Amino acid sequence: MIRLSFQHLRDTRNIGDRWCSPFDYFDWAADSRIVAQAGDLHAPGDDYDIGIFGGGKIMRDLARSPALRLGDGRVNIGWGLSTVQRNPLSLAYWRARRRLDLIGSRDWDGTGGAGGCDWTPCASSEHRLFDAPPPPQHAVVVYTHKSKSAKMGLQVPDGIPQRNNHGATLDEALAFIASGETVVSNSYHGVFWALLMGRRVLCLPFSNKFSHYRLRPGYGTAAGWTEQLAQAQAQPDLLGLCRAATRRFKAKVDAQIEQAVQRRGG
Repeated sequence: MIRLSFQHLRDTRNIGDRWCSPFDYFDWAADSRIVAQAGDLHAPGDDYDIGIFGGGKIMRDLARSPALRLGDGRVNIGWGLSTVQRNPLSLAYWRARRRLDLIGSRDWDGTGGAGGCDWTPCASSEHRLFDAPPPPQHAVVVYTHKSKSAKMGLQVPDGIPQRNNHGATLDEALAFIASGETVVSNSYHGVFWALLMGRRVLCLPFSNKFSHYRLRPGYGTAAGWTEQLAQAQAQPDLLGLCRAATRRFKAKVDAQIEQAVQRRGG
């Protein structure tokens, strides 16, 4: 049996971080040669033949994670990682990169994944809701980042539906985002999911991670977003691009699994 270990920020109330692992979107157990487990990046976890880490902005965590192991023929893969860093000289970032044999970056740099990686968007683009989102019920909804919004001075006028990125289930979060014809968000995944639904999106960025979507939303500011709604952009082609890129990267992962099987003697 080939042991797959999926590790990301799983024990968290942040819905985007919780649901960004490919473990949750593909039937790995359908291959009888595989046993797959999922756990949190901060826990040691069990031993493995192939470790799959991410997605999300986890390079600093990955540099010191007890879940990632080296040697003895193990293969370590990053899937849907954020490879754009505030400090490109970060020692933790480069230590994490050296520990990975294959990296899929969720960040688009104009030609591919940032940092010379395969462009590999968050695996949550495989969620079934994106196949046929329900029709919008509100002109505007606001999906906020729980811990960043107050620091940004983001305020939502009475009467506009709002929800933050903590505490709901993934289905509840997606249903809320789908309810808006225009979605205003300072959550990375809130923007991403709204774009996948073909909604008009106004992104309120607080870091450079918001600058590397494959197809970009409109951008506004926390202080002036109510006057900037006309800048919102829809990108109906994004879902197809994301799913095609995801399948290409999964084929590379499948090839690593096949090689591991051959090393075990078939």
